[in-house]
Amino acid sequence: MESKTSPLGVWLTRKPGTNLLKIMECQRRRRWFFLIWLLILGLFAVREAQAAHHRHVGQFTAVGTIHSLLELHGISFMDDVELGSYNYAQQKINIKIPWIFEALGLDYITQGHHLLEESEKYFRRVIQHLAKNDTDHDSRNHTGQLHADCEIDNDIKIKSHLHLIWDGEEVYRMEEDDGQWENLKPEFRKYQHILETPFWTDLRKRHMNKYCVDMLRKITGYKRLKDNVPPEVTVSHHVNPEGNIILSCTATGFYPQSILLRWEKNGKLGIWGKEKSTGILPNMDNTFYLQLTLELPPEDSEMVYTCVVEHIELKTPAMYPVPEKPTVKKPWVLALGIMLTVILLLSCAGAFITWKKRKSGSTGHLEGSLPSPASPTLPPH
Repeated sequence: MESKTSPLGVWLTRKPGTNLLKIMECQRRRRWFFLIWLLILGLFAVREAQAAHHRHVGQFTAVGTIHSLLELHGISFMDDVELGSYNYAQQKINIKIPWIFEALGLDYITQGHHLLEESEKYFRRVIQHLAKNDTDHDSRNHTGQLHADCEIDNDIKIKSHLHLIWDGEEVYRMEEDDGQWENLKPEFRKYQHILETPFWTDLRKRHMNKYCVDMLRKITGYKRLKDNVPPEVTVSHHVNPEGNIILSCTATGFYPQSILLRWEKNGKLGIWGKEKSTGILPNMDNTFYLQLTLELPPEDSEMVYTCVVEHIELKTPAMYPVPEKPTVKKPWVLALGIMLTVILLLSCAGAFITWKKRKSGSTGHLEGSLPSPASPTLPPH
C-alpha cells in the first residue's frame, strides 16, 4: 500500500535544505515585522499620552513683618501657560485667557476669590509667628512662599506636591500620595505639629483637590489651552579657535514643550562628540526653545551629520542635515588682514588731522580781510 504524502511533505522531501532555510527566513521576517509594528504602536501610544498629560502649578508669595502683611500675590500656570494671578492690594483675580470664565463658571471663580481673601489672614499669622524667632524682627521683612503642583493623565491624578519656602530656602515638602511632611531645615522641625493639625490638613486637601486637580480637569475638558505648534528648526556650524567643529541645532516656537533632538552621523545614531544642551526654555509667547550643540575634532569634517527632531506636531521624525562646511581663513591670514586694516585706519586718521590743521591755519589768515557784520557790503544798484 502506497503511503500518501501531502504536497508540503513532498516539497520538503525534495529540497530539504533550501526549503527549511526559506521557512526560517520567512519566520524571521514575520518576527521583525511584528516587532516593528509593536514599536509603531508604542510611539503612537506615547504621543497620545503626551497629549493627555497636563500639569497645574500655583505659586503664592507673601512678604511681611511681625507687625503686618505687606504684600501677597499668587499666580497660576497650566502646562507652562499663565492662567491668571491674584493681587493683594487690589483684591482682584486677573484671568489671562477669557474663555477660562466659561470653563470654570462664575460660582467656582467667586468661591476661589473668597478663599484667596481668607488666605490673607493665614499668611499673616504664619509670617508673624515665624518672624518672632528673628533677632531683628522689628525691622526685617520676611518672605513666605507656597508652591503647589498637580498632574493628571486622562483625567486621573498621578502626582501632586507641596513646597513651603521661607526667606528663599525650602523648609518643608510633601508628596500628596504619601501625606507626610518632609522637614528640610532642622530649625523648623518644631513647627511640624502645626502643619499636621486637622485644620491645616483639611485646608490643604480641599485646596489641592478643588483648586488644583479639579480646576485642571475643568479646563482641559472644556477646550484646548493652546494649539500645538511645530518647531522651527535651524542647523548651523562653525569652527572655533582651537580648530574644532561646532554643530548647532536650534528648535524654537514649539508647543507643547515635549521634544527630542539628537544627532545622526552618516545615518547612524550614537554619541559622536561633546554634546551640550540649553534645556527646554520658555519664549515670551508661551512657546518653547531648545538648542543642542555638538563639538567634534577637526578630522570629522568630512562626515555627514544630521539633526533629528521629534515632536507631537511632526508626524514623523524630521531630518535636518548640517550645511556644507564654510570656508575658514587660516589664523595667520586673519591676523594679517586685521593688521592691514588697523594700519589703513591710522593712516586715514593722520591724513585727516593734517588736512584739518592746514585748513584751520588758512582760515585764521583770512579772517582780517572779511567784512564786519555791522557794515555789510551791499551790491551796487
